[in-house]
Parts: sequence; C-alpha cells; structure tokens
Amino acid sequence: MQIFRPALRAAAAAATVAALVFNPAVAATAKGICYTDKEFEAEQGIRLHTELMVVGLTCQYLDVKGETSLFNQYKLFTLKYQKNVQEWERTLIAYYKRTTKGNATRTFDSFRTRLANEASQRAIALTTPVFCGTHALGVADVMRASLEDIRSGLVPEGNGLRMANAPRCDRPLPPNLVADAGLTPPARASGAAAGAVKSSPQ
Repeated sequence: MQIFRPALRAAAAAATVAALVFNPAVAATAKGICYTDKEFEAEQGIRLHTELMVVGLTCQYLDVKGETSLFNQYKLFTLKYQKNVQEWERTLIAYYKRTTKGNATRTFDSFRTRLANEASQRAIALTTPVFCGTHALGVADVMRASLEDIRSGLVPEGNGLRMANAPRCDRPLPPNLVADAGLTPPARASGAAAGAVKSSPQ
C-alpha cells in the first residue's frame, strides 16, 4: 500500500510558493550540500514524528474519554518505532556533521524545533478546527500502518507534494518539494489517494 497525506491544499500551496520565492535547497546545491536517499527519508521521518507531536498537543480538545489521547498515540508511535526514530536522528546528525560547522547535534535539535514551530504556526494560520479536522484523523491511520506502509511515504519516490530542507544528491535541480511528510495515512482499499497532491515529475 502507498502512503498519502490528506488533502490540505492551502498549506501545500503556501509551502510551494515559499519554496519558489526563497529556496535554500537551490543554494545548498551550489555548495554541494544535498541529501542521499537515506538522509531524505530520515528528514521525512522526523517531519512525520514532529507533526504527530504537534497534532497531539494542538488537538487535545478532540480526545474522547476512555480512548487513547492523540498525544498518547504520539508517545505510542515513538515507543513502537523507537529504533527507527533514533536511526532518523543519527542519520540527520551525521548529515549535519558532513555539511555544517559546529555542534551537529545542536544543529539537528534546532532544525527539529523549527519544524515544530512551523507546524504550530500552520495550525494557527489554518485555525485549530481546520488543522485538527484535517490532521487528527490521520493519526489513527498512521498508528494502524505497518512500518513498510509508513516508509513508503518517506522515501524520495513517495507520492505527494513535499518540502525538504535540501535537494537530493542525484536530482539537485529542481529540489524535491514536500509539504510535510506528516500524517500520511495508508491508501484505502481502492488504492486511490483522493485529494492527495501529486509531486511534479522529475
């Protein structure tokens, strides 16, 4: 099964415009800074994990008494995929060691904080009901998904409009854009990702 994200065209369009207006990935290419496939997947995994956290904190008003809260589902995801999350973190820290000066772990922590802030600002811009109405439903789908399903949405060939912090080394121009790797539930039985935003052919 393929992984796709719910239709959130306003946020996706905003991310695309921002990337076209100022695209650090293009500048990064000139400096030789780019992602291997593994590093690209790691960033998308961290984006997914971070957005699960933001949804859990932002959408608590949707929690139902007697059922696992959204934030606890984020914690369960963290526990279930602890090795994968740690591997994503190690991969990106190694990337920062390769491409930046200074403390790579601190740089990674700053990057993750920025991702959380961006997701929170998106929730504010969309309004909490719209943000939660689109993203909260995806949490259960992510929790039901297998690791194979989740990873299918994180790899460079995964469907959807995306935003990555750096271009892929094998495809430096144009960079692979992704609106957040977050909350991309497995496709329904029909296999159709209704409303999903497709990435441009490369």
